[in-house]
Amino acid sequence: MPKTRARAIDADIIEVVQDVLANWNGKLTWDLLIAKIKRGIGIEYTRQALASHEKISREFTLRKRSLQLEAGRPAPADSRVEAFQKTIDRLKAENEQLSLECNNYRALFVIWTHNARKHGLTERTLNAQLSPTMRVSTDDKKPIYAAGRQKKN
Repeated sequence: MPKTRARAIDADIIEVVQDVLANWNGKLTWDLLIAKIKRGIGIEYTRQALASHEKISREFTLRKRSLQLEAGRPAPADSRVEAFQKTIDRLKAENEQLSLECNNYRALFVIWTHNARKHGLTERTLNAQLSPTMRVSTDDKKPIYAAGRQKKN
C-alpha cells in the first residue's frame, strides 16, 4: 500500500518543530527529530522536506551547535546550577536566532529602500498613515495557531 502524502509544512508545523528543537536534550539527528515529530503530532516528514524550510534548517543547526557546546561542559554538582545553565543556553540560542532574523530583516529593508527609490516612492509616501479600513481591530480574530484547519463543507 503506498504511503499517503503528509500535511504540507506550514507556519503551524514550523512552530511545532521549533518548539521541539528548543526543548531538545541529548543527541540530535534528523532521524531522531523526525521520530519525535511523528510521536508528537502523528505526521512523518522526510529530512529533505524539513531541511528545505529555512527556519527549520537554521533552528536545527543552531540547536545542534548549542548541544555540542553543552556536551563539552562538566556536569555541575548543584541541580540549580544545571537548571540556570540550561536557561542560559536556551536564551543564548534564542538570542542568536533573533540576531540572525534581525539581520535578515535589515537586508530586506535595504532591498525595499532600493526598490522604493527606483520606482519613485518618497519617504513621505512610505510613511503615510493607513486608511481607516486598514486599521480594523483584530481582537475578534482567532490566532493562526489556534484556528487549525477548517473542514470544507
